[in-house]
Amino acid sequence: MKRNINISILSIIPKINKEVILVIQPLAPLSMIGELPGSYYKTLKIPSKKMICGLFENLLGWHIDEADRKNIIKDLIALRKRQSKKQQGIEFVDSTKGSTYSPLLMDYFEIESVQPVLSKAIFYNDLWSKAFRRSDAIGGTPTHAKGSMNIDYSLITRKRELPRDPKNEKQVENVALGKFYGENKDKFPFFYSTPTNREFISMEGNYVLKLKIDSILLDMLSEQIPDNNICYLGNSEGWIDLKLNTI
Repeated sequence: MKRNINISILSIIPKINKEVILVIQPLAPLSMIGELPGSYYKTLKIPSKKMICGLFENLLGWHIDEADRKNIIKDLIALRKRQSKKQQGIEFVDSTKGSTYSPLLMDYFEIESVQPVLSKAIFYNDLWSKAFRRSDAIGGTPTHAKGSMNIDYSLITRKRELPRDPKNEKQVENVALGKFYGENKDKFPFFYSTPTNREFISMEGNYVLKLKIDSILLDMLSEQIPDNNICYLGNSEGWIDLKLNTI
């Protein structure tokens, strides 16, 4: 069943005219990764504005894919240019960087302060599976084929018959594997995963955020929270409970 997503607020010039307190209570360990994590995914100690934006969009049900977000942003940039002729300082800035997430509501709120209210906090590392997709060979190595742990059962016998690597008889020779993958892409997983070292924070307490926010966005969020206040922050396993109070 398809669900219509109402993004009409984006056509309205943001007016940040309300103050609220947002209380985020973690229900599971959180891993809030910055823009460019590198090889080690170190968590932030407090959520960033972009994460809060993602939280709001998730709460509103704005599950919009990357391609559609790019088209929306293209339209928004043009719309804000037209609106700036009537009101100075109106501009949409694309905040996509460090990840594929393109936030749409960044201009509709500001974070004045973030206060962790904790009785206990533990930081720890764990292995996390990061999804990758490579359609071609990297440096002569068929990266996607080597990274994929699973293949269609019909390929198992044929793969075992491929020429072996002279330096390691347990592995298939790169050229042969690359050709095999190219001829059977539809029978390999769309993504392969690799273990990544990621930091988590397990805490007893909550985050208290003081926000300035557009009244229309506030009404939209206030309508959703009573029935849908359990969301996630940082990654899909970072479940949280939300409370929103007007000052």
